[in-house]
Amino acid sequence: MVATGVRVNESVSIRHQDINLPGRTLRLVGKGRRERQVFLPNDWIAGLTSAYIEARASLGVEHSRLLFNLRYEPLTPPAMRSRLAKAARAAGLETHVTPHMLRHTAATQLIEAGVDIRYIQRLLGHASLSTTEIYTHVSDHALHRVVSDADVLGRFVQAR
Repeated sequence: MVATGVRVNESVSIRHQDINLPGRTLRLVGKGRRERQVFLPNDWIAGLTSAYIEARASLGVEHSRLLFNLRYEPLTPPAMRSRLAKAARAAGLETHVTPHMLRHTAATQLIEAGVDIRYIQRLLGHASLSTTEIYTHVSDHALHRVVSDADVLGRFVQAR
């Protein structure tokens, strides 16, 4: 979720046939039944996804959903939230981690990396740009980096 910005409902709805490993893409059906494509951004995630698909096949999971529980039934959004919270606790995090926090982190990281907000809107599946603009708050560190890199006063001094 943090790599792709997908919603919790979208993540548990992914079917194994929605994954194109050679193209490193996922086909999603989001809010309003809008279809979109997201990308597996690196070889590590693509490899992890491939290994998961192989493990799923070797276990004989019979339904089409990619994610499943201990009884091999499709994973539900509440179960995903619970697993994420448990993993965060196991990692020693004191903050209650939610799927939306991961989505928010993905959007914020893309904004701070300089990705155009229209691309982020499309990636997140937002119908309106104003919804995506919620994520445009930037960290003090990112703001400091941008202002320092711009060095407006330094440009005036060098021009003299």
